[in-house]
Amino acid sequence: MKMLRPALLLSALVAASTALAAPAEQITYRTVRYVCERNTPLEVKYVNFGTQGPDFVVLTYRGQQYGLAQALSGSGARYASLYGPTPGDGGLEWWTKGNGGTLSKFAPGSSSDTIPLLSNCRQR
Repeated sequence: MKMLRPALLLSALVAASTALAAPAEQITYRTVRYVCERNTPLEVKYVNFGTQGPDFVVLTYRGQQYGLAQALSGSGARYASLYGPTPGDGGLEWWTKGNGGTLSKFAPGSSSDTIPLLSNCRQR
């Protein structure tokens, strides 16, 4: 077995220590409280895993928390999950534009058709 040259060994150690010392992405979040139709409250935590916009939301609906990941949208910001408030039903969709939003659930057996749960949600 060949021995590593001291310079090569030193550069390998420096590279390894630099990689270990690299700062981790900082996770930040902001909580926004909404009031929806029929004066229904909705709390949404927008979670950032880096420098881009919110990657994930945790929303509290009827006392239960749901995690929704960022999804494609034509306009505004859209988040979706596989699980919703009723077992066996489709997941949830939270779609915001400006200061308002709509919470919907996916129709059973569909990943595109939704049924509104809360409309006209506005930031408090």
